[in-house]
Amino acid sequence: MENKNNTFSLKRLFLLGKRQIISNYSGMLIGFAGFTGIFLIVNLFTVYYNPGAKLNLEVPFYLILFIVGYVFTSIIFAEVQSPQKSIPFLTLPVSNLERLVNAWLLTAILFPILVFLGFALVIGLVYLILQVPIPRGTFEFFWSAQVLKAFILYFITQSVFLFGAMYFRKHNFLKTILSLFVIQSVIGLVAALVGYLLFGTLNFDGNEIVTNAALSPGLEKFFSETLVDIVKFAFYYLTVPFFLLLTWFGIKEREV
Repeated sequence: MENKNNTFSLKRLFLLGKRQIISNYSGMLIGFAGFTGIFLIVNLFTVYYNPGAKLNLEVPFYLILFIVGYVFTSIIFAEVQSPQKSIPFLTLPVSNLERLVNAWLLTAILFPILVFLGFALVIGLVYLILQVPIPRGTFEFFWSAQVLKAFILYFITQSVFLFGAMYFRKHNFLKTILSLFVIQSVIGLVAALVGYLLFGTLNFDGNEIVTNAALSPGLEKFFSETLVDIVKFAFYYLTVPFFLLLTWFGIKEREV
């Protein structure tokens, strides 16, 4: 790699990504082969005993996309966490921005694409091996709105685990999950306390909060519309840049 002389270079980014894929080639290949083999065998038996049946793709697709995706994201900075590998990795002639973009592209963009292609490949192999016509509508699930929403949700939430991959030194995935649980619990308690102080008592009925105090039209609109819009905007548009920025600071701190 050439010496870094600016903040960002596509050539250095490509070489860094190539290096990381090659260095983790065996582990990635074993994981992909294991997933493909198990999924292939299960669906071979399913189609063999019921050729006209429509394969149930939703559950395994979501499990692979989210669970495996989060775990993969959590180990993307494994070199930084290893005392033997951290110095060679951090002294590579690449910028911190390139390290961040490389990790983000591999986990947020490349991984979902590989999951999509992997499922399509397995389905095609199943019907090709058994020489059974592919039932109509088999691939409809992959072009549905719910899959698009799943990709968007993964794209957003994955950034949290990317930050956890850099921030935590061991057991990154489990520590990120635990941190999310603690933060959610604290936010829930604070929200309940604020609600109690503002409205007296709160009764929870499903997803609706029924208060004993009457709200003014302005407050009612704020809690039912404005606050909801603010939360949605923050989740969809601010989550990714916020955690990417934190991850960048984490990389910068490790380099020092």
